[in-house]
Amino acid sequence: MVVCAITPTLTPAQQLPESCAQNNGTWLEKYKECEYASRQWCGTAGGHFDECGSACRHALNPGPCTMQCVPLCKFATDMIGKDAANCEYVIDGNSVVLKQGQTEKQAAPGSATIATTRIFDATTTGDLNGDGRDDVLVLLVQNFGGSGSFYYVAAALRTKDGYRGTNAILIGERIAPRAMEIRDGTIVVNYGERYPWESFAVPPSVSRSRYFVVETDELKEKPFAMLDQEVARKLVVSKWGDCKPETCSKLTVNVLDGRGGVWYVEAMYEGVADDAIRAQRKAAEAYYKNEAWEVGRVLLTQQACRTGRGHETFSSDACR
Repeated sequence: MVVCAITPTLTPAQQLPESCAQNNGTWLEKYKECEYASRQWCGTAGGHFDECGSACRHALNPGPCTMQCVPLCKFATDMIGKDAANCEYVIDGNSVVLKQGQTEKQAAPGSATIATTRIFDATTTGDLNGDGRDDVLVLLVQNFGGSGSFYYVAAALRTKDGYRGTNAILIGERIAPRAMEIRDGTIVVNYGERYPWESFAVPPSVSRSRYFVVETDELKEKPFAMLDQEVARKLVVSKWGDCKPETCSKLTVNVLDGRGGVWYVEAMYEGVADDAIRAQRKAAEAYYKNEAWEVGRVLLTQQACRTGRGHETFSSDACR
């Protein structure tokens, strides 16, 4: 069966219930959701797809809940705010309505955990959708009562009546936000983060930038090159060598991180032919430059010692 996708321009809010039904979905007017519709239809209709929504997500007192995934497409309520601090945003498929720059709500129905969302920065303005109006770039921070703080980028789009918030995209947890910019309609989010192998106890000192655009009033990250496992292994073998009978017994290559087009390669050499060292670990950033991948300088070097020769887990300390 072929399902015809309907573009956002042909699916205004008043036609969503009918379009949902035509695409084998069930429309929930109160929550502006279409259950059981396809991801493809959801995207073309301008919604936000959740492939595994809870069957009890709207129950006031859910009690025991079936372990059932409900694919659903969520739509904003078209709320128009007077400014960026009084707008509706969509975070992880959930509507978040700010009042005076912040809000609190249950993390889930029946949960004792309170999710707090607030604006961290909303001082950068510029035209993001080509309509000649200055929009607002918004950095949101959300936490759930613990030590973790999750940062999201979003936008408040200026309309003739006020501001409409977009979907939000996760930048990272416990990062160090820096200046945000708008360059010819492209959003640039600058921040500090940690290497993938570092714990949250380490201050975020690695400078990063990610790039976003607004298309049909939806925030999207600009495409970037993808590093796959096969290419990563070839890079490692070319840069650091493969295992040979006289050097080691096994080489394992992993691709780390990848958020925003930043990739790291990790190589673990096991069964090293050394009296003291049992295994070695290296990690470096991988770059896509001039249509080819390159490995940068080594950022991490560790070894695991043989029994009786020091630490038996990976560490930067030397073996005895």
